[in-house]
Amino acid sequence: MSTRIDPSRTTTRLPAPEEEREVDLGRYWRTLSTHWWLPAAGLAAGIVIGYLISLGGPQVYKGRAVVYLGQPLSQGGVQVQSQATNPSTVRQIVTSEATIQAVARKVGLRPGQLRGRISTQAVTGNISRLGQNPLVAITVTGHLRGKVAAAANQFALTVVNSPALAGYSKTKIGNLQLQVDSEKSALTQLDKSIKAQQAALGSGSSLSTTDRLIALGQLNGFLQQRLTIVDQLTSNQQQLALAKDVEAPLITSRAVATKTTARSRRNTVLVSALIGLLLGIAAALVYDPVVRAVRRST
Repeated sequence: MSTRIDPSRTTTRLPAPEEEREVDLGRYWRTLSTHWWLPAAGLAAGIVIGYLISLGGPQVYKGRAVVYLGQPLSQGGVQVQSQATNPSTVRQIVTSEATIQAVARKVGLRPGQLRGRISTQAVTGNISRLGQNPLVAITVTGHLRGKVAAAANQFALTVVNSPALAGYSKTKIGNLQLQVDSEKSALTQLDKSIKAQQAALGSGSSLSTTDRLIALGQLNGFLQQRLTIVDQLTSNQQQLALAKDVEAPLITSRAVATKTTARSRRNTVLVSALIGLLLGIAAALVYDPVVRAVRRST
């Protein structure tokens, strides 16, 4: 008579997947702890190799010009939001095909020598928020030293003269300059009239009492007009200086070509170090099986 075994009453228990995973991870960790010198050696070798590779990279030149975007102000001195408050405006200007072709013609390069070699970045510490406008760096890289710097400076000049950034301030500066010139001309004419009246009053004997009183009244009127014009001129000159120095975009730093490598040294070293570390970890994990296999074969 055969005996049937109830599967539900068996006491054999298979290990849970989590337990197997814990065992495997523990074994790998012990292996890495035992052969820690292999990952360390791989990391060190990766750093050295990456540094040597970065030294041997092709040499290029980099030109970096810095522009101030300007801050448009209303007549009451309130900040006006415009394209000048957005740093991406510079990137849109300098990477446009029309700008690239125009700059290439002026500096004697082919447009293809500039495409993909222009970058813009807000200078660290200057964030476009709360009405604060950043300084933006325009960088051009290439193999021709003088033309790289000339291209960066030409891009910066294009930006500060762009209607998108400078249109408002140019109009304001032009209007203020006309007022200042007109007031200066009016002062010159008034000074001539004042001198003529003073000369007439100084002669004395040829003027009657009535004429003297009239001349004195005219002189007093000229002096009052002069004071009013001087006040207006002073105010407009201050507004003109503000428009030129604060509201208008400016080139704050012109580009000078500097030699650099085509590869980023930091990125090259980091990538090489990571690869070396991974190779070292892999070597540590297979070290014992490989050594056992070699011993068996010998």
